[in-house]
Amino acid sequence: MRKIPWSGYVTLLIVIILFISSSMPYEEQSLKPGLSRFFNLDFVDSFRFVSFDYHGEVSVQALGASGFIEFFIRKGAHLSIFIVLGFALIDLTFRLLRPYVLAGLFAYTLATTLAVFDEFHQIVTGGRTGLIQDVLLDGTGAIIGILLYRLIRRKRLAEQPIRIS
Repeated sequence: MRKIPWSGYVTLLIVIILFISSSMPYEEQSLKPGLSRFFNLDFVDSFRFVSFDYHGEVSVQALGASGFIEFFIRKGAHLSIFIVLGFALIDLTFRLLRPYVLAGLFAYTLATTLAVFDEFHQIVTGGRTGLIQDVLLDGTGAIIGILLYRLIRRKRLAEQPIRIS
């Protein structure tokens, strides 16, 4: 019987985290009350010039200081969790598939498929919306994780001493 690699456990943990967080209505996971209560958000006023569309206007004026900060925290969470997922999935698939390009394509496809299912799960959860923009953000995170893995792996291989037998 084969031992499950670290990346298998990380992938499973992320899938569980995604499922649990997508099952919660927005009101249960809103960061705005805590941000307003525990942090001085006066500095956010200096970002009044920032305004863009992401399924509605994203600006300090439209969301308030705590909503503006929460937006970037939530999108940063999307990106970072999928960086880790992409890193773990490429490790998992590279153990089974060669060449690296094929493993990378499979890992990216799997990560993006998980992102689509996660957003669909949010659609069927009360008080949540599924966004194609989030799928694109998640896919970008997965690509970053896959490329980061490749960079680290290449560097490790270059640092290994050559053995002459």
